[in-house]
Amino acid sequence: MGKPNLKIGISLVIIAVFVIGVLTYVSILGENDRIDRVIGEYFNNLKSGNYREACDVFSANIQANQGADEDRCVTFNFIVELAMLTHYNLMDQYDYTVELQRSRVWIPFVGNDAVQVSIALKKKDERGVSGTRADTRQNSRLHDFITVVRERGSWKIQQFNVTDSAIAEIYNELRGRVDLNRYVQRTADGFQIKNADVNLTTLSPIDRRILRFSLYKIQKALGAELLPQTKTKNKLF
Repeated sequence: MGKPNLKIGISLVIIAVFVIGVLTYVSILGENDRIDRVIGEYFNNLKSGNYREACDVFSANIQANQGADEDRCVTFNFIVELAMLTHYNLMDQYDYTVELQRSRVWIPFVGNDAVQVSIALKKKDERGVSGTRADTRQNSRLHDFITVVRERGSWKIQQFNVTDSAIAEIYNELRGRVDLNRYVQRTADGFQIKNADVNLTTLSPIDRRILRFSLYKIQKALGAELLPQTKTKNKLF
């Protein structure tokens, strides 16, 4: 009678270990998938023109560096998206696809809680990699461009590796060349709307984005309840 009971006990232990192993594996996969979702949320906000909301997935470290001036965070998000769109030749695309590749599989208690993620932007529904030189650049990822870290049980974006990336020169050039106050100038008490003739039929893709960015800043200053954002407005740009 002892041996059958022993075999049953061993079988139950094996089953329990197997179940725990499967649940642990699924849990780890789920945590790694959350990294993708956090970065996806960031880019979804950029695509929607919600540059302030995109800051919500930043770590406390980034937000502390920005200080009380949230306009710095908003401006960074706009310029970094502009640089990536320029690099991938997607300036006129508002519903692009974000492809990402994690540097490793995150496993709890193994290594640190930081994961680097490589990023590439593509046209919606674009598939395959062409052999031409231009397309090779457009399909190449920005290596370890974003670092995410676990912060109080959640994944947050901790750092953007702009300096060592393929968009560094474009980013710096755009920061110095693009006039973000072309249509609207911030004042101590609000905004000064400049006397600018806006012809939507001849507006360049980058000017459309700057105008959209200016309207977004006015909207945030007025408050969402006074100037609600609609899909119709978004489609204009």
